[in-house]
Amino acid sequence: MTPSRPALLNALPDFGFAAVFLVTWVAPTAFGDHVVRSLFAVMLMEFIVVHSSVLMGTTALKAASRASRAGVIAAFGLFYSLFAGGFSLAFHSWWPLASFWGQTINRLLGVLLGQAPDGDQRALLQRGWTVAVVLYLVLCMATVLLPVPALGITPAVAAAQQIPGRGLWVDRPEKVIAFGFLYFLLTAWSEMGGHAWVKPPRGAATAPTSEGAATQ
Repeated sequence: MTPSRPALLNALPDFGFAAVFLVTWVAPTAFGDHVVRSLFAVMLMEFIVVHSSVLMGTTALKAASRASRAGVIAAFGLFYSLFAGGFSLAFHSWWPLASFWGQTINRLLGVLLGQAPDGDQRALLQRGWTVAVVLYLVLCMATVLLPVPALGITPAVAAAQQIPGRGLWVDRPEKVIAFGFLYFLLTAWSEMGGHAWVKPPRGAATAPTSEGAATQ
């Protein structure tokens, strides 16, 4: 099945993220000396985005106009920005906050671009949220437990990032870079097909049929 134009547009940012993660994994200074640290923050922000996007998107679907949708998204975004701002303080950089907003808009592109008919937008959003949760949890666990090649991220490169905190991701940042590459690549692949491989949520709204529309 050929992907629709909205589906392609929706998948492009995730393909872009995947490419950046892959290039950084191989050549960690290709985009700057501390890009590994920035991409580390991207994956932390994605955890917040996955949590917030379904609530923001579902509420936004209740609004009649795109202007109203934007207002609802902005209101919820400001609330979740408090959490992103906390990460920005920890990293001493505005990057996590900017990353949060960019990733949030990215997660809601399918709805904002009208990838599905109006009656199917809620189901599309729920399928997308399911995909994000499953991929985040499975790939996070897999890259933590399984061996991951360092490629260009040598111990010297890892030490130079000065990533705040402690833990496996801090000591072995190639794991989080591999996680990000696989996560965004598979997310983009799923978006190309409208997350059709995910079973629609029970009771999800569907577009009215011509017969049903005629009786309204």
